[in-house]
Amino acid sequence: MSIEALYRSTGHLPAVARVQKTQAFWTVAVAGLEMAVIVACAYGAFLTYSFAVYSVIFHRADYVWASVALGAIYVCLCFADNQYDLLGPEWNEHSRSRGGAAVALAFVFLLTIGYVTDNLSGYSRGTFVAQFAAALLGQLTIRTVLWLVIDRVHRRGQWHHESMAVLIMPGAYGIGDIRQRLSERHDQVVRWYNLPAVSDRKNTRRSFDEQLSTIRRECRMLRIDAVLILFGADNMEVVANAVAELSELPVRIQLLPMPMAELMRCSRIGNYGHLKVLELFCGPSSLRDRLLKRSFDFVVAGLALVLLWPLLVIVAVLIKLDTPGPVLFRQTRLGFNNDPINVFKFRSMTTFDDSRDGFRQAVRNDPRVTRVGRFIRRTNIDELPQLFNVMKGEMSLVGPRPHAIAHNDEFADQIRRMFRRHNVKPGITGWAQVNGLRGETDTFEKMRKRVEYDLYYVDNWSFFFDLKIMIMTIVSKHAYTNAY
Repeated sequence: MSIEALYRSTGHLPAVARVQKTQAFWTVAVAGLEMAVIVACAYGAFLTYSFAVYSVIFHRADYVWASVALGAIYVCLCFADNQYDLLGPEWNEHSRSRGGAAVALAFVFLLTIGYVTDNLSGYSRGTFVAQFAAALLGQLTIRTVLWLVIDRVHRRGQWHHESMAVLIMPGAYGIGDIRQRLSERHDQVVRWYNLPAVSDRKNTRRSFDEQLSTIRRECRMLRIDAVLILFGADNMEVVANAVAELSELPVRIQLLPMPMAELMRCSRIGNYGHLKVLELFCGPSSLRDRLLKRSFDFVVAGLALVLLWPLLVIVAVLIKLDTPGPVLFRQTRLGFNNDPINVFKFRSMTTFDDSRDGFRQAVRNDPRVTRVGRFIRRTNIDELPQLFNVMKGEMSLVGPRPHAIAHNDEFADQIRRMFRRHNVKPGITGWAQVNGLRGETDTFEKMRKRVEYDLYYVDNWSFFFDLKIMIMTIVSKHAYTNAY
């Protein structure tokens, strides 16, 4: 096919330019609208609060600038978190929770800046609370509306993501699933190329090189943004040659080894000395991630203990008055890296046996559960002593719930990679629990589903994901399902 015929058959040159302009327009429009809403809500809350409390509407320039700074910080945080990739998972899967977390962090940054510059003397605490509530409500509302608008634009095909060419190398199998995933993400796959098997014969090698030259020429004409190469495990030399040929193009070259396609979902590029390596099953493994998670755990758990100590004392007294026995009991569980830890809980039963042979889970209407125990189990108050485990560094606020050792022994041979749950610290709450997967696990299917959700958390961990789970623990009715 000639270059002119290729151009006439596709017409992608002007189309791609329009797509790129449209994508940039929507990104700027979404960011600008959200910033405007945050600024308007923050300053509107100040005016409303001043009128409600003082019966006077104040017009102060410092609150105007504070509201503008808040909106700007919020937008910068969203860009840093990739939330404005309108076809990426940060926008489509965790949009509202990540946006709400960005609002909270924006207020933290604003207060920090005000403290450092000594500009907080005239900032009312009541105004701060009103601004935070208004900004959060405004952000959730505008994010929901924009998500619906962008989703409708996607479905109508008015604009797409980057244009892509896919090269299928000889020996690559299971392509159908990749086609489906690319279509779900709305990627514009302009070309699919099936490259022939390469042998030592000169004619075959020449045919392969000629096809690569054709691909390179077409990619230039079609303004391809990325080339995805799908390959098997036995043709790395061919892949290296293809990458070398395509490196002359101003495109991103992406490699996907098909035998490891599932494992690549939880991978990232890391460093080993001066070498770039592929890391799998990462979780919060970098120093930055571990420090962020540990600092958040320590601060929040410490504040919770300070604020909730009257409740802890009251519950302890009620347990002591209700039935004889200790207020707390310890359960031996497996923590990070399968290390045994002692997990604290308020005693909610008359008897408890945590041994491997005698362990028996609580069931609905269990006669062992005390009157006080029934209430604190239903409200999750019985888990609060685990804040001490968090302070000690044995547990995290969010993570896979620690199972009884007897349960680990029972299902370890039936569920693959079950102990990968212990690649992170166990948590007081977790992704499985806020999705209703708590309570009795008396069947294989219940345990398999819980482990599936736990591994999803391990493979997709982020600080914002932790914040989402903590919010869901408080407000979602699923977090209290099967609590007995």
